[in-house]
Amino acid sequence: MTFAAHDSIPIGTTLAYTRFFFLRPDVLDDKVRIKLRGIGDQLARGFFNVFDLEGGARDLPPHEMIQFFTLNGHGVDKSANAHVLPATHVVQVTSKYRPSMVDAEKEIRRRVGTLAEVSAIRGAVRTPRYTSSEMYTWAYGTAKPRASGRIASNSIILPIRKTAEWWAMPAMERHQYFYPHRDQASGATVPGHAELGRKAAGKIHRRLYYNPDGEGRAGEWDFITYFECADDDLGLFDETLDSMRDTTKNPEWNFVEEGPLWRGTRSLRW
Repeated sequence: MTFAAHDSIPIGTTLAYTRFFFLRPDVLDDKVRIKLRGIGDQLARGFFNVFDLEGGARDLPPHEMIQFFTLNGHGVDKSANAHVLPATHVVQVTSKYRPSMVDAEKEIRRRVGTLAEVSAIRGAVRTPRYTSSEMYTWAYGTAKPRASGRIASNSIILPIRKTAEWWAMPAMERHQYFYPHRDQASGATVPGHAELGRKAAGKIHRRLYYNPDGEGRAGEWDFITYFECADDDLGLFDETLDSMRDTTKNPEWNFVEEGPLWRGTRSLRW
């Protein structure tokens, strides 16, 4: 499992667009919960609910897709953004057509109105390119396929961006950070990003979403890193993220700025 994998390799065709919408109601009582559930049910019409979708980790079903999440109490974010008030309700909408994302956002904001603050982050599903099939197998050979939300009930959303210094590097120089290499600054041999994630790859389903307009855009996230796992693997996720943040093991993180990390439960409906 990698947390921002292979952004150093040119990306391929956009397969779909996605947006995560985060709702933060001022008051969350039974009345508000009932209203939000009704809004969610209305939004779900015409979409394929992926809650019970299994297998085919990299295959998209031929549908407009929707997924619901609710805040849970599992784990504590250790990042610098832990003070950010978490959203209580999140919905992800995915489509092959970008205008559908614009329409979905307008509809969500119209229906929610003043009931809650709504914020959104945008992503795109793209086919990565690799220098060889061996490289692809090394990085993804043990990747966990998607499981039903009844089994892999936890969701974790972490937007990130890379620094201008990162994007100024030649592509192959950036590429080396993902694999075991000798760190130029310390001279030490370090495992690198992908190696640190290999233990978790077979336990935690991961998907990487790219900024649909390209990387390095001021005030925008370059990637959305998204994960699903069972309760028993939450500790492994924390352990892996801590390793990723350790720049003595993963110097790449010197060039990473994290957004607010959100943890929640995958839900059939709000």
